Amino acid sequence: MSLEELQRKRKQIRKNSEITLENMNKITNESYRVADVAHNSREILDSLDKEFESQTGLKGADIAFLFIATALQCARIFIINNLTKIEKAGQGNRNEDFLHELQKKILNKFDDGTILGAQQYYAPLNQIITGRGVPYDATRYVSENFKLFKGANHRFATLGHDPILGLIFGTANILTNTITCVNGPMIITTNHVYYDLNLKNPQIGKPSKTRLMLKKALERLDGDVSSVVAAIIKQVIHIGTDMYTPCGIQLPGANLLLSKQNAEKLTKYISTGDIVKIGASAGLATMINTIISTIHMMMYDEKKYESQELYSVKTRKIVMYSNIIASSSNVIWVGGNMIAGNEGAIKQLDIGGLIVTLHRLMTDTKFIRQVKEEFILGGFNKMIQGDELNLKEITLGE
Repeated sequence: MSLEELQRKRKQIRKNSEITLENMNKITNESYRVADVAHNSREILDSLDKEFESQTGLKGADIAFLFIATALQCARIFIINNLTKIEKAGQGNRNEDFLHELQKKILNKFDDGTILGAQQYYAPLNQIITGRGVPYDATRYVSENFKLFKGANHRFATLGHDPILGLIFGTANILTNTITCVNGPMIITTNHVYYDLNLKNPQIGKPSKTRLMLKKALERLDGDVSSVVAAIIKQVIHIGTDMYTPCGIQLPGANLLLSKQNAEKLTKYISTGDIVKIGASAGLATMINTIISTIHMMMYDEKKYESQELYSVKTRKIVMYSNIIASSSNVIWVGGNMIAGNEGAIKQLDIGGLIVTLHRLMTDTKFIRQVKEEFILGGFNKMIQGDELNLKEITLGE
């Protein structure tokens, strides 16, 4: 080996030694840094927690969104409670007057000018259109009292007042001038209903056959579809007029499974109107939440916020807080009125909104917790990992 080659190898060894020492220093410093991070982990995690709260806290426009969302939810509760307020049936009932006017406007479109008289199992189109009431609302008898409503209000004896079965039996009754009643669990009877020459003053007459009544109603589909459609519209509107009155509308099938008396008692506690109210309230609450969420997310600015996921936490907080405030206000108001002696205030409880609020509490808190964990643990992991060491490679001589 020549002298020059020995000198070159010596130089390479010295260079490699320096690189090794430099790499060792980097590793040592990194070890100290990681140890320091681990030692101060509590303070670092607390700092990351505060940073998360700072980035996802509601500020400026977010507060405005919260106020608007809360106002909309409170307005929803007020409007629905006002629209579903229990009022005595008859003149002066706002819902009834409105729905009858609506019925008049809609059914008049079916009027072809033909005037016919009523016949057995046949209510002419002009009677369906112009008659305000329905045959299964009749309570007087022509002569013999068949005691169809014994022990309960007539609504709980007739199938026409069932919110689901009424679409079949109530519509058929309207088309055939009949009344179909439940005279015991699963025992159904039908009677003719007679009117005066002016197609008014309905009276319950002799029994008829339920199967034949349904058949005659079905036959109207052949050549008289307008009457069938008009009868269905009249049936739906009639249920609507009775829904928020003191007697209310029973749950579907209640008088088929229970006695008339028990069906009436059950309806005092929970009625179809309550179910409709709960569903409508929950649906509107969800719609408001969706609108607020959509508009707020559209305001995301990637230059101002670290990530869209963190920004969505703000959105979730706005929706969740607005729901909590509105529902809490309603519960406090109802509770205060009940303590003051107004037990009827329980009907003002926003059950649909409460269901949505509880759902938001469960889903939103879970989402926020997951994002928070990812933010804190992700930030901590980045601190542990640090920057790349960029260790230099050692060149081996030949």
